[in-house]
Amino acid sequence: MESKLNKLLTAVLLCCNLFLTGQVINFEGGFISNAAKEFGYCNTCGASSILTDTILQGDFYPVTEEVPNLDVSNKNHWFRFKFQNSSDELAQFQIPYTSIQFLDVYFLVDGQIVKKVETGTLRPFDNREINHQDFIISTPKISGVTEVYFRLKNNSQLLFPINISNQKSIQERILLKEHLLGIYGGIILVMLLYNLFIYTSTRDHNYLWYLLYLISVGITQLTLNGVLEKTIQIDSNFISTYSIHLAGIFSGLSVVGFAYFFLNVTKYAPWFQKALIGIGSAYFLTLVILALGFPILSYNLINATASIGVIVLLIGSINIARKGFRPAKFFIVAWSFFMGSIVIFVLKDVGVLPYNSYTVYAIPIGSAIEVILLSFALADKINVLTLEKEEAKTSELNALKENEILIKEQNVMLESKVDERTQELSSANKELEEVLYNLKNAQTQLVSQEKMASLGQLTAGIAHEINNPINFVSSNVNPLKRDIQDLKEVIEKYRSIASAEEFEQKQNEVIQFLKEIDYEYVIKEINQLVNGIEEGAARTAEIVKGLKNFSRLDELEAKTADLHQGIDSTLLILLSGSKVKVEVIKDYDTTIGDIECYPGKLNQVFSNILSNAFQAMEVNKQEKPATMIIKTKELTEHVEISFSDNGPGIPQKLIDKIFDPFFTTKEVGEGTGLGLSIVFSIIEAHKGNIEVNSNPPNGTEFKITLPKVIGE
Repeated sequence: MESKLNKLLTAVLLCCNLFLTGQVINFEGGFISNAAKEFGYCNTCGASSILTDTILQGDFYPVTEEVPNLDVSNKNHWFRFKFQNSSDELAQFQIPYTSIQFLDVYFLVDGQIVKKVETGTLRPFDNREINHQDFIISTPKISGVTEVYFRLKNNSQLLFPINISNQKSIQERILLKEHLLGIYGGIILVMLLYNLFIYTSTRDHNYLWYLLYLISVGITQLTLNGVLEKTIQIDSNFISTYSIHLAGIFSGLSVVGFAYFFLNVTKYAPWFQKALIGIGSAYFLTLVILALGFPILSYNLINATASIGVIVLLIGSINIARKGFRPAKFFIVAWSFFMGSIVIFVLKDVGVLPYNSYTVYAIPIGSAIEVILLSFALADKINVLTLEKEEAKTSELNALKENEILIKEQNVMLESKVDERTQELSSANKELEEVLYNLKNAQTQLVSQEKMASLGQLTAGIAHEINNPINFVSSNVNPLKRDIQDLKEVIEKYRSIASAEEFEQKQNEVIQFLKEIDYEYVIKEINQLVNGIEEGAARTAEIVKGLKNFSRLDELEAKTADLHQGIDSTLLILLSGSKVKVEVIKDYDTTIGDIECYPGKLNQVFSNILSNAFQAMEVNKQEKPATMIIKTKELTEHVEISFSDNGPGIPQKLIDKIFDPFFTTKEVGEGTGLGLSIVFSIIEAHKGNIEVNSNPPNGTEFKITLPKVIGE
């Protein structure tokens, strides 16, 4: 039974094939639309890319569709039919599907090829007979029947619409298509320039994404309609081969980016944000798959991503619109038009809808309407933002007015509080003035006490120093009087001689008296006593001179003075009153000349430092001899003075406090604590510096640096 059915089916197919072989398309002028329904299709010839005997003898079955839909595959598709031109006009084949990569046409007469056309998007555009993105092929001028074979191959969706007409009719249709594409391009260009102008004025990133979307949509439509290939000759084989893939990917990414920012998904729909990121990632995945060499898989994934993306965008925009975001409503309307055009275009590709001008140009029409509506949406969004800003300004103004009222009330309260506080501060200020006055009096008394203490110490030293030469003078007065009295008696004996006769008689008496008083010794003693008195007077004069140098009263005016002289005069006074014998070692730099200073104040500095050192060495009662080393050194614009003792030293914790007023380590009543504070003030007045280095129990060093000229 099965064998009989198979034989019957084979017989039917052979009859169909014989019918096709005998069927001839007779062109008598006019226009034959979608002529492929008269063609035969071979589904077993896909391996061959050239016309061979196998194809010539192959089984071609009738095409049942007006526009054959060959889906997505990488095999060769073969069609054939018989054609006869009975008109006086030149017949042309128009294939308006512009993305066919390989299209070969063979014209045969009596089994011999009389014409062969090789064209397609992956072949040079200049090789085409007619300079147009549609494939237009002229038939050879043969009066008889011509057998025609077509080979098509693509790595993306492949349709085979074919029209047969004369040259004039084809040109009219081409012109109409050019006008439609020109209108579409004009709309895209106008929207692009308009929104570019707004973007440069507002710097709103929504317009930037919309510009990218316009560019990608425009390029995609130009690519799908072959205009881009015709206008721009791209040398890149990758871009030429996969231009449809790339256009779909980048247009999808631009849609995702525009929707992401325009709909403000981060605020209104976090789930939608994740969905858009997923869609964008899917587009990037299709690009990777394409780069790895799987164009068919990439194309199918692009279509699947676009289909899912359309639904997600519609659902997400509806969700955001329900939350009161008005621009989302414009987006829904615009996207609905574009989505509808895509659905029509896809249904045309899969054969659900017929292949005609409406379905072919559905996407350009839908995208044109969409870009116009989205421009309105962006403008409305600016209006919404302006309205929101005005409302915000109004709210801010009302808030400012309320704040102004509050501020005025607070100012009244503050003024009253300020008056109260001012009165309190005035009374407190008076109390502080009284306290300050008392403090100044106390400070004056303490400074006076410090000066009196220093004066008492200096007075004791001076009294002791002057007492020695004075005692030396007073002790020589009585012996000198006694010797002078002896000389007076000798003179009186000589004056009592009245005549020459008495001279000889008195001479022996005088000589005897001279022996009694030991005249030679008296003269020698007188010289010694006079020299002693002279030395005591000179010593006293030297002390007075040193005191005069030490107690200079020129503190209000800077003068030039010798530092070494000031140090020496201070030592002269202090050493005499010291209770411990101090060995002073002087290492003076003799190149130092007079410097500008306040000599009396500097002497006070030397006095306070040296007296503190002497007292420290006295209290220490050290076994080693007390030693004070004084060094001076000339620097470029300064001089340096160093006082180093071998006393007990100063603990590190006290060094930071020794210059503080009223700080002292002495017993109560023995010091005011102002000595080194005064030293620090005097050094500052000289614009100098003082350092303290101590290493207990190995002594202390005070190092003073002074400018040669105070004004520098």
